[in-house]
Amino acid sequence: MAAPAAAATAEATGTGTVVQTGGRPTFRVGSGVPVKSRFDVTLPAGVTGQVKARLVLPPRYLPMDSYPENVAGAVHSTVSVNGARAVPVSWQLPTDPGVTELNLVLDLPAVAAAGTLTYEVTFAAEDWVSFYLAPSLDGRFEVLDASATPVASGSAGFLIDLGTPARDMRGAFHARDKSGVLWRYESLGQEVQALTGRTRVGGGWGTYSLISRLTPTYANGRGDLLGRDKAGVLWYHQGSGNPAEPFKPRVRLGAGWNIYTAITGYGDGMLARDTSGALWNFRHKSGEPATSFEPRVRVGAGWNAYTAWTGTPDGVLTRDASGVLWKHTVDTDSTKANPFLPRVRVGGGWNTYNSIAATPDLGRWSGDDLVARDRNGDVWAYDEEYSAAAQGGVPGPVRQRIGWGWNIYDAIV
Repeated sequence: MAAPAAAATAEATGTGTVVQTGGRPTFRVGSGVPVKSRFDVTLPAGVTGQVKARLVLPPRYLPMDSYPENVAGAVHSTVSVNGARAVPVSWQLPTDPGVTELNLVLDLPAVAAAGTLTYEVTFAAEDWVSFYLAPSLDGRFEVLDASATPVASGSAGFLIDLGTPARDMRGAFHARDKSGVLWRYESLGQEVQALTGRTRVGGGWGTYSLISRLTPTYANGRGDLLGRDKAGVLWYHQGSGNPAEPFKPRVRLGAGWNIYTAITGYGDGMLARDTSGALWNFRHKSGEPATSFEPRVRVGAGWNAYTAWTGTPDGVLTRDASGVLWKHTVDTDSTKANPFLPRVRVGGGWNTYNSIAATPDLGRWSGDDLVARDRNGDVWAYDEEYSAAAQGGVPGPVRQRIGWGWNIYDAIV
């Protein structure tokens, strides 16, 4: 995405003008390289004393789960005035009483008034917040005199090219073939969900009668798996942070896990269903390693109604015998034995799939995904969308085929 070659049209307040020379520059997400923009200010005659400039840019929209200061703190800039040494300056997102419109505001240092002033501003945004700002931030650059009266103003903005998200923002998931080899697939970070070719993690995974995700797995090699062997011993495979060898040597968590017919990680810990259909909750111990859990707490009975399930960052998705998919979102009241809000129906027809697995983003800046394999061996990806009824994320209505021939696998996690 190229920046316009022509200068932005100058606008004026009174007789002062501001021109963003060269137009809006393009910041490429993931490059780690800030862009620089020059603002040439002409003040009206008679302005004296100190003047103060600021950039005012309304974001496209804001994340629901982040405080304003977190958003503003994820945007970084420096400024040089009239060729002086560049200094860091901080963005704000004011939410004081009386503020009717949320704007990112960059206050620049006060300087002595002059007929012309030149500001060189750098701009960079962290990957996670860039999605909320793209494809452009468009607002104004204004200059105020010592009485806070605007004396010059002009259009200002930055283009934001989302590029390819870094590996820590792209999902990965795993599939075990019938010979016990575990294979890894990663997101390419494209606008439409697409995967890399598979890479071999290693053999010997056929020793497990059950494998499951404990935490979300990412293309940077982070994220943990669980494996229960045929003797009932539960093992922990911690993510290494190295995509070429994504798991550290396994750690034994304990024996006796053959009493459970399903095990999965979810946002607050781990869930396990016993042979009678009772669901048990193993919460993470606060401040302890991922392998440390509180004593199990009984959630309730009747969970044998579900023939497939997968943990998500904010709960668990289950499919019943009639093919209906349900979302159980974590309750914010952590004192309850049942950690979930009442289940919410996502939709029917999910018995066309023989495997479902939640995964981080397989597309580009589109949130968590769900992958599902049908009986023909085709694999489909669903983007997550927010459900007010579920008070959390659920698979959206549109699916994208991302693979075929996956009947060679006996487990997908």
